[in-house]
Amino acid sequence: MESTKYTAKELAYLYDLYVAPGWREVFDRLVDEEIELPKDGKFLDALCGTGGYAVDLSLRAGSKVEVVGIDPSEERLALARGKADVKKPNRTSFQLGSLEKLDFPTGEFDLVIGDLSLLPVAEIEDAVDELIRVAKKGATVVIKLATQGSFGEFFSVYWEALFDLELIAHSPEIERLIAERLAASDAETLALDAGLRKARSVTHNERFHFKDASEFFASPLIETTFLDEWFAFLPDQETRRQVEQQLGKIIDRERQGVEFELSAKATLVIGQK
Repeated sequence: MESTKYTAKELAYLYDLYVAPGWREVFDRLVDEEIELPKDGKFLDALCGTGGYAVDLSLRAGSKVEVVGIDPSEERLALARGKADVKKPNRTSFQLGSLEKLDFPTGEFDLVIGDLSLLPVAEIEDAVDELIRVAKKGATVVIKLATQGSFGEFFSVYWEALFDLELIAHSPEIERLIAERLAASDAETLALDAGLRKARSVTHNERFHFKDASEFFASPLIETTFLDEWFAFLPDQETRRQVEQQLGKIIDRERQGVEFELSAKATLVIGQK
């Protein structure tokens, strides 16, 4: 869920400058390590963001490959097309699109990569179905997810903040946020049920460091992608302000002069249609 504090253009630039290098590239590196690219054919980079990986993918794959990037943000796509204009990759295009319904025929792509790492959990199953639908028979499908066990350090202090503010009645919502995220094994099962063969998962535990609470809350990765979702169940803005203030106090108190660390389970689910 993206923050409504910024314009769409501002969010696109924040994504490109901070979220892509700080978050997205973690998953992209895993893809590079785990996937052998087909030597020809048509590739899809779904939810391509500002296009950096799609452009690099095209440059690495060579002239016999066509890469298509889709994203629901026209502002992000404008930055992606700008990168393509500069680097001039072969046969690379970007178009507006949503994983709710991909505007491609069934069996269109020889490689499908979908970045679902920032997608609301409720949308993941339908997105996986669409990614598999547009893959050719035998094509590799790669699904990027942040799986269960992510952000545990934050949820621990979140629970403490609610307790301190006598808002503990909301604690089941924290438990829901933790439990609703797919475990890697559940993501494998979801992919198998959706039609992938030999689905396997690869997970790396990634760590993000913040010098203090202020840096944590001001981080574009946190502010524009996670906070609205994490605070959605709070009843009003004043309660949110109080909770954020208390969270800051707890984070800085418990750091004891060291950085606040947030971990995430960066997972790829890989299989063949």
